[in-house]
Amino acid sequence: MQKPFRFLCTCILFLGGSAHSDLFYSITSVSSDTSGTDFYPAARLIEGAGVGFEAAAPHNRTGTLTWVTNVPNGGVGDFFGPTPTPAPRLVFDLGSTVPLQEISVWGYADNNGNGANQFSLRFASAADGLAGFGTSITFNPTYNPIQNVTPRQSFAFGQFVNARYVELTPEDNFFGIAPPGGDRVGLGEVAFMIPEPATGSLCLFGMALVAGLRSCSRRAWARIA
Repeated sequence: MQKPFRFLCTCILFLGGSAHSDLFYSITSVSSDTSGTDFYPAARLIEGAGVGFEAAAPHNRTGTLTWVTNVPNGGVGDFFGPTPTPAPRLVFDLGSTVPLQEISVWGYADNNGNGANQFSLRFASAADGLAGFGTSITFNPTYNPIQNVTPRQSFAFGQFVNARYVELTPEDNFFGIAPPGGDRVGLGEVAFMIPEPATGSLCLFGMALVAGLRSCSRRAWARIA
């Protein structure tokens, strides 16, 4: 009787450690400080799983819509210099305060300098409100995506952040690195994965189940004997 139980335990532990299905929050809305002049609106950033990107792993980008600013400098030079334009601020509303542990982004274009190659984040809870970024949540990371438009680029926070609002500020683009372009700044898609339950809890449940089955089996054999 030991081998079946050992096999069952192994299967449960394997499933607990390997089951993987990324789910993403539905983003209620997104706004842009430059909405009055944006060439493509920020609403294009939140098409979501199954529309803007594949619902199944590896979650490659499938949509063609992007967000990008207009050109404040007449279409020449760097959007961020030599006399920098105020960085365009994006604010994502997740509808309620939820646990976050990463942000996923997809690039603007493969061969255009308008894509954001650096952005920073700030957070606010529902209680903080839209005026409270950095108030109760001081976590303020900066990330550097690559130019590739197709693959999902996931940036882990290294901690849980409970927030309703996420402020994303592009701070640089690929100007001078990937001509043409660089006189605007944009992104392809933004998403936030729902954290997965700890697999350790499932493993503990599995071991408890195996122990219970063993106990039941012993009692059954005792009654037969």
